[in-house]
Amino acid sequence: MAAPNLARAILAHAHTRGEQPCLRFHRAGGWQTWSWRQVGEQARALARGMLALGLVPGQRVAILSENRPEWALADLGSLAAGCQVVSVFATLPDDEMAFIVRHAACRLAFVESPTLAARVLALRACLPALEQVVVLEGQPPAGEGVSSLTDLAARGAEEEPLPGLEATADEPAVVIYTSGTTGEPKGVVLTHRNILGTLEAVTAAFGDISSLRLNLSFLPLAHALERIAGHFLPLVQGNTIAYARSLDTVAEDFRAVRPDFAVAVPRVFEKVHARILTQVRGRPAPARALFRWAVGVGVERSSRLERGQPVPPSLAARYAVADLLVFRAIRARLGGRLRLFVSGGAPLAADIARFFHAAGILVCEGWGATETSAPSTWNTPAAYRFGSVGRPLPGVEVRLAGDGELQVRGVNVFPGYLDNPQANAEAFTPDGFWRSGDIGRVDEEGFYYITDRKKELIITAGGKNIAPQKLENLLRQRPLISHCLVHGDRRPYVVALLTVDRAALAAAHPELAEAPPEDERLHRLLEAEVAAVNRQLARFEQIKKFRVVPGEFTAQGGELSQSLKLKRRVVEERHRHLLEAMYGDRPE
Repeated sequence: MAAPNLARAILAHAHTRGEQPCLRFHRAGGWQTWSWRQVGEQARALARGMLALGLVPGQRVAILSENRPEWALADLGSLAAGCQVVSVFATLPDDEMAFIVRHAACRLAFVESPTLAARVLALRACLPALEQVVVLEGQPPAGEGVSSLTDLAARGAEEEPLPGLEATADEPAVVIYTSGTTGEPKGVVLTHRNILGTLEAVTAAFGDISSLRLNLSFLPLAHALERIAGHFLPLVQGNTIAYARSLDTVAEDFRAVRPDFAVAVPRVFEKVHARILTQVRGRPAPARALFRWAVGVGVERSSRLERGQPVPPSLAARYAVADLLVFRAIRARLGGRLRLFVSGGAPLAADIARFFHAAGILVCEGWGATETSAPSTWNTPAAYRFGSVGRPLPGVEVRLAGDGELQVRGVNVFPGYLDNPQANAEAFTPDGFWRSGDIGRVDEEGFYYITDRKKELIITAGGKNIAPQKLENLLRQRPLISHCLVHGDRRPYVVALLTVDRAALAAAHPELAEAPPEDERLHRLLEAEVAAVNRQLARFEQIKKFRVVPGEFTAQGGELSQSLKLKRRVVEERHRHLLEAMYGDRPE
């Protein structure tokens, strides 16, 4: 590692990059930019303000905020002060938010707004370590120990040395709490060596990434994937981050910012793909035929490139026409300059990845976890297999246990959970490999494939093993299905709960846009969607019955984690009556 710690690695660019853009954001009606010099000065001022408050190296501070430039300032300032940064999803309910801040013994909390500050202050009685609340934007509420970001920056003395610049590589840098799909979340401690070593491995695997100068950040920064790939990677490289205004404006922000790369989860690609198909279905027959022809040409070219085969001149000529007439417009929706999409967090369907590649956008899927500083394996522009999660990064060992579990050892693997000896004892093998809990396989070329979660495998009453994620991924690819849950453990057959993509339904069947879940016409449409999935499955895997759930599965509603993973137990418990009815155990 060129630098021993994150603060030194990142803040050095304040001198070398100077007035070059560091952070871009939309405010006061337009896009604004902070230079590297401005970011460096503000981060150092915040660090000195924290030291003036009495914080000492090794203590923890929390950031409770959506993505914004002040998030980066709070992060860099805390690291420069030698503090450990605890990232917290701002959308968590009060009890979960309080659990994390209390468990991590945070002395200071950066919060995005006066409203969130009021929520945190109301919880102060159960947060004994919390002494200071700093509002990132807006007028802070009155109260002792509450201030603005500007007030904090003004507290310090310019001559105050910054202990974070002298931190050693093995000191903890950040604590990221797992999303808690089951049970209480655990605090994953990542050291400077973990993060910087991971970034070095990524750079070595991807080769020259100098062209990836600007990324659009829209996944939550409390999520490990965005924190590592969408935050630390561009900052350590001395590049530029642009922050999307919200998830609702991401499509518009892509066109405005025109990023070189972005980080996303499979659900984002699924939704974009579904929207494109829905729009194409509404076009005249000649336009639909042109689209099908173009995709066929693009897939043929993509398959040859994936296998490392040359593209014949005739295919290259046909693709040039397809690109001019169809694919250029798709890329324009994403700004027109996107060179690379990174996908992680869950398996991405190979057909969707190939569709984007056909359109001229390579999606590099990887696999890992918070415990492995996000990536352990990754597809790269030089070596990729759609449907796989790539090969291990340089310096990272991945092996398959006897039961198919993937286990990892390397510079990226965390030293342990915060104050949780029982979880630490269960997390590692005797020879130091981290137990991922993911089931997978590896092909003869060394590419890994994730098939399911170890604890989520369905074993039917007939003894058949079924991976629910496989079925759920196929269901979510159907245009009218937005989310789903597959169920069948210790049952005679497999059933599913479905939510309807109302936008796609309204576009294809406007007369059913407001149809209730029990509508017979809606049921017949979804029956056809499920039948299309069943044709791709073995008989014992096929979905025998389904029910439509009103509304959507959301993080706000509690059905999804903050990183958009299905909370299986929550959904099953909430809709137990529908599941039981499909087995005839209880009347609906």
